[in-house]
Amino acid sequence: MNVLKEEKENKLHGGIYHKTQIDFTYNSNHIEGSRLTHDQTRYIFETNTIEVEGEVLNVDDIIETSNHFRCIDMIIDHAHLTLNEKFIKELKRNKRCSSRLVHCW
Repeated sequence: MNVLKEEKENKLHGGIYHKTQIDFTYNSNHIEGSRLTHDQTRYIFETNTIEVEGEVLNVDDIIETSNHFRCIDMIIDHAHLTLNEKFIKELKRNKRCSSRLVHCW
């Protein structure tokens, strides 16, 4: 966990934190129906932008991908605490925040 925290704080590319963010986010979102590719997920993580050539993307896929990165950060930041229902619900809400499924205001 210390390595993940250190790489996160130092914004290290290519390490376990970088790989975890991209692979977990891609796989989780893909299971839920996201049509973003692994490369698009990586690009969003690395640049906070998306490049699309002749392709139509669902905005919710992009929002949930970006939010998923923040949820992984929350898990890393709170790993020392006991997991509870409130935290799990907060993660779920944060992941879908501002998508058409959940409005946060």
